[in-house]
Amino acid sequence: MKRAWRQFSVAAVVIVCTAGVSLAQTSEDALEKGFENPPSTARPRVWWHWMNGNITREGIKLDLEWMHRTGIAGFQNFDAALQTPQVVEKRLVYMTPQWKDAFKYAIGLGDQLGMEMAIAGSPGWSETGGPWVTPAQGMKKYVWSETILDGGKPFVGKIAHPPSTTGVFQNLGVHEQVGPPGPHLPELYSDAVVVAFRLPSGSSGLATEQAKITSSGEGLELDPAMLSDGDLEKTTKVPFPTPGSDSWIQFEYPTPHTIRAVTFVTKEPGFIQEFVSGIPEKTLDASDDGQRFHRVASLSGGRAPEHTISFDPVTAKYFRIMFKHNPPPPPPAWAEGIDFSSFGLPPTVPTSYEVAELVLHSDPRVNHFEEKAAFVPEPDLYGYSPRK
Repeated sequence: MKRAWRQFSVAAVVIVCTAGVSLAQTSEDALEKGFENPPSTARPRVWWHWMNGNITREGIKLDLEWMHRTGIAGFQNFDAALQTPQVVEKRLVYMTPQWKDAFKYAIGLGDQLGMEMAIAGSPGWSETGGPWVTPAQGMKKYVWSETILDGGKPFVGKIAHPPSTTGVFQNLGVHEQVGPPGPHLPELYSDAVVVAFRLPSGSSGLATEQAKITSSGEGLELDPAMLSDGDLEKTTKVPFPTPGSDSWIQFEYPTPHTIRAVTFVTKEPGFIQEFVSGIPEKTLDASDDGQRFHRVASLSGGRAPEHTISFDPVTAKYFRIMFKHNPPPPPPAWAEGIDFSSFGLPPTVPTSYEVAELVLHSDPRVNHFEEKAAFVPEPDLYGYSPRK
């Protein structure tokens, strides 16, 4: 009995060990094969952006067949608009019959290829727009106007009406849209509050009138009145600086004048145009004699449509806003080899630079108040502490 028991035990151990080796080999083989040829559930899904209506059936077919060949198992469709130039014969505007037909074709082709499809809840990345959202329920912005009056006596009349333009800031309209503009954009205006206060002596409301404003260059006549009219759409021009040179707008005061901030609005080259001409570097310089200038503040940076830069008080008779030529940045990897002239862009650097507003303030202003008031998304407001 003892011998038989021992033989049975040894046999049992041998059987178990053999089975364990077989199971391990089978498991390893399946794992290896899974890495070599992942199942659909393990394959990646991607975001698929339809940019600014640049959509064709041919492009849809090429995209989806490429995704399928490379092992992508699905996609999430986004209709988006981010300064993308038109590269198709006809843009397909979101939710038009032509857009819906292209979208239906994409669904059908994706299904034939066994690809999983998802769609964003709305165009772009937000869910705040659409024909079902009335102006009263849509996103809104604060607008304002200023009326300077002589104090100490009754006022009869109307104060300046704030802008009612639909757009991101004051009277700036919507410039980035797909297709021809519609008959009108939705508008909503309602008064919020009227505030009256006494202006301190030498405030910005009078400083611009005291200065003689001139500019560099020939062939372009600067209109100083446009620099402080509050209209951010209308612009006056200065020469676009050529390599190795500067353009400028100068404020000359009768006597030394103290400045604490500057507000300006310029029309920058577009996202693609930047690769052709670059964006001028802007600075504020000061001088006592109009010949030797020193730097007061850099005016570059920031993404708001208007810029207010504050700094420690500077007293001088002459102030210049300098526009220095910077070479175009190197194009990103995706733009290498692209002929930008095919987008309708000028092949040469522009001859003029457009300025809509340029005001020097004698009274203190909140540094970068436009970003701090959330007129643009800003990830880090700590970088906008008062300039020193």
